[in-house]
Amino acid sequence: MILFSPKEIKYIEEIIKEKEGNVKEIEVVKLNETPNVSQFLVFIKTSEVPHYHAHHDLTFTILKGEGELYLEGERKKLQSGDWAFIPKGAVHFYRNTGKISVLLAIFSPNYDGKDSVRVDL
Repeated sequence: MILFSPKEIKYIEEIIKEKEGNVKEIEVVKLNETPNVSQFLVFIKTSEVPHYHAHHDLTFTILKGEGELYLEGERKKLQSGDWAFIPKGAVHFYRNTGKISVLLAIFSPNYDGKDSVRVDL
């Protein structure tokens, strides 16, 4: 899979191969950003904590692996190729159920990593 942008071409499989063996819990690699959107590869071996984003919408696809998405009290099993849309304010978290999950996460507007509000369930 190739990510082609005005500045460069990135080979997603190479990034995944380089990172996946070293992930302990969760790691994030920024791919691109503008004022309106940011794109990340998210490597998950364990589980996120329940949280929401007050100012950001999130769309992600699972590039590798399988897991469960908890979204507003509902649980759905997801696998490679599945997409999810999480609107701002929606309580959610992803739990890996295999060896590792790799997600392509797209936030709008640009996400600086500070808009994650933890929630006790």
